[in-house]
Amino acid sequence: MTDSPSTSAGSVTSNRADLGDVGIHYRRCGSAGRLLVLLHGWPQTGHCWRHLMEPLAERYTVIAPDLRGYGRSGTPGDGYDKRTTAADLSRLVRALGFASADVVGHDRGARVAHRWALDRPADIDRLALLDVLPTREVMASIDRDSAAALWHWFFHLQPDLPELLISGNVEAYLRHFLERQCFRPGAIGEEAIAEYVAAFSRPESLHASLEDYRAGFREDLAADERDAQEGRLVTQPLLLLWGAQGGLGHADVTGIWSRYAERASGAAIEDCKHFLPEEQPAEVLRHLRGFLSAWA
Repeated sequence: MTDSPSTSAGSVTSNRADLGDVGIHYRRCGSAGRLLVLLHGWPQTGHCWRHLMEPLAERYTVIAPDLRGYGRSGTPGDGYDKRTTAADLSRLVRALGFASADVVGHDRGARVAHRWALDRPADIDRLALLDVLPTREVMASIDRDSAAALWHWFFHLQPDLPELLISGNVEAYLRHFLERQCFRPGAIGEEAIAEYVAAFSRPESLHASLEDYRAGFREDLAADERDAQEGRLVTQPLLLLWGAQGGLGHADVTGIWSRYAERASGAAIEDCKHFLPEEQPAEVLRHLRGFLSAWA
């Protein structure tokens, strides 16, 4: 494993960990104490946490990995189910010299974090999930309206065709989500959009991200169903945050997650749709600091 030094709360460094079957790129900031892992969603990379890393590094050692197949991380031929991706992160935590971490996940990263918490509960002390419902819950409740909202899930499920159609127009496709799922126009910013477009313009990374979605219908859902049958719940303190003006704005987010976790609390973030860390970083920071310090 290689790890460039990062000792200042005000300095974010770029690092790469060789975990054997995959190399994981991660941003790191600070060395103030406990490890805090920030997991991005789609169509993004660890860059989505840029507004939060330095403030959080005042109290934590903060890392924001690019998930397997995303950004500057490796793109092996398989292993894009959430269990395998979570295992990457477990190995990364130990490679950095920590026994456990607090974990924050958004979107696809939240699904990875949920699986990680179930498979390896000793790895995670406190868990925060942003703008997401359990995969099993989403799949079981799909109707005409939700299918229309989640049309891209079913598009990404198709073999080969999404790669063929998206690859010739990556920027327009990503902008469709990055702009329409923000409450305030331009909230994400052109610099960040350029970062994401460059990342997903690599054919192998685009394919890997679509394999992430495909695994949601196969391995991930099967694992979730087994956990439900066995009565396995998230045992860590769980914070839920979601955009008040987004797709979950009228959902009973905390109530739904309470069927999957022992200790869930949550709050809607106003003037926000889906991309919480970029739309309302100050509010997300406020909630995270309160939650993490309350369970210190």
